[in-house]
Amino acid sequence: MHVHYLIIASLALALPACAPATPSAPLDTATEVAICTVEPFDRFIERFSRDTAFQRRTTSDPLIVERYDTAAEPEPRRVESNVALADVAWPVMPSLERLADSGRTHTVASGADGRMDVVIRTPDTSDQQIYVFRQTPCWQLQRVIDESI
Repeated sequence: MHVHYLIIASLALALPACAPATPSAPLDTATEVAICTVEPFDRFIERFSRDTAFQRRTTSDPLIVERYDTAAEPEPRRVESNVALADVAWPVMPSLERLADSGRTHTVASGADGRMDVVIRTPDTSDQQIYVFRQTPCWQLQRVIDESI
């Protein structure tokens, strides 16, 4: 009889541990900001351009990509597509530190509504890409505009 009480007591203590966990509450904006380590854009973009894993975490899904369809008739036309994160070619943006090695340059400019634009180009050519970032609340790449023809 003593063994039965021991088994029942053990089960009484163990069963509450098997209860399903309550779902965690969604993160509030303050928690999200703390997680994304809000930092000045110049530090963010330096890391973004050199760290492909960081690019994957800070690129919107889907990513809006604009480019010219050079096969369009009667002349090239700009097309926009939503590219799923799984289909993005990584790295999505080249290392800013290595651009000069290939004769390219970059500029960073504030755009409308708080966005930041990083323009990468090859001088004296149509080779130009614009990377559009917004802080929502973390910095995130939201659009790539390829103006190359």
